[in-house]
Amino acid sequence: MLKNWFVLFLSCLTIQAFGQDSVVNRVIFIGDAGEMNFKQETIIPHAAALIIKGRSTVMYLGDNIYPKGMGLPGSKEELETAAILRSQYEPMRKAGAPVYFIPGNHDWDRSGKDGLAKIRAQGQFLASQKDSLLRLIPSNGCPDPVEIPISEHMVMIAYDSEWWLFPYKKNDGSMGCDCNSEAEILERLRKIRDKNKNKTILVTSHHPFYSYGVHAGYYSWKDHIFPLTILNKNYYLPLPVIGSLYPLLRSTAFSNPEDMNHAAYKHLKQSVKEVFNGFPNYLYISGHDHGLQFIKADGQYQIVSGSGSKSSSIKGNNHLLYKNSMQGFVTVDMMLDRSTQITYYTYENKGIKKDFTYNIPFKNSNY
Repeated sequence: MLKNWFVLFLSCLTIQAFGQDSVVNRVIFIGDAGEMNFKQETIIPHAAALIIKGRSTVMYLGDNIYPKGMGLPGSKEELETAAILRSQYEPMRKAGAPVYFIPGNHDWDRSGKDGLAKIRAQGQFLASQKDSLLRLIPSNGCPDPVEIPISEHMVMIAYDSEWWLFPYKKNDGSMGCDCNSEAEILERLRKIRDKNKNKTILVTSHHPFYSYGVHAGYYSWKDHIFPLTILNKNYYLPLPVIGSLYPLLRSTAFSNPEDMNHAAYKHLKQSVKEVFNGFPNYLYISGHDHGLQFIKADGQYQIVSGSGSKSSSIKGNNHLLYKNSMQGFVTVDMMLDRSTQITYYTYENKGIKKDFTYNIPFKNSNY
């Protein structure tokens, strides 16, 4: 009996080693992880355990600090918000992976008037750790798209989608940004695209271009009956009539730039999509909606990994190849044959399980 268990143990180790050997590089994507709670504190160590040292990168997809971003120097929130960031990057750096954060709307003071100051404070805190493999990108409140080489055949592009949507002042004249307009951002994206035209490109930002969650106007029965739970998960006050009015008003009279039906959001989506339309090997990867989604629409793939610390409903749709409202994260692996393997991990029964895997072959083209 013991001999049989030993053989099984060795077989499992062999299978795991073979699986890792077939992975050239791995990127772990966790979105909206900016609240320390039991599930967040379970997800992050499990994600760190999947790091292949020397071949892995970690990307946090925005909303890194709830509810309103980094506490400004001297504020009562300063120490608490620093702890929220540490909870995310320390396990990953101890495991040997570079860690990048991109901004989300909550990092910009929940799109509030102190947004520029708070996103700069977040970048300055990370820079103060004196660790070249720990960064906020883009930095300093700049919108400049950043190119991150992953492997010989894969590159990641990160840009600040909240910069496009932010309603207040977003440049104080002292920032030294390379890009100061939408046109300059798009031109930078084109240059990075052309430079890497024979690679797989991971286009990362906080805001997705495809989604079937709340920010896309899809609400669950709970949202209609208990609408205040959208603001706070513990506000279970039944308001059935008002609850049904809220989604309607949010999509019409009180539309928000953070929602996909808003003109500013539509403009962002159309502008960036035009850069990559017709390009054969790219993925959009984002957070924002609090769930896990894998979407194929208009011939394009969209990963939504927005449930690092929160979860919300996702409506079924023919374009959804996978959905899960539970908290979790996603890995994207470049394989030996240049295919891209996408794996979703979810929180379940106080642990993490592998829930879905999808492989995208590399397409040769004359682009």
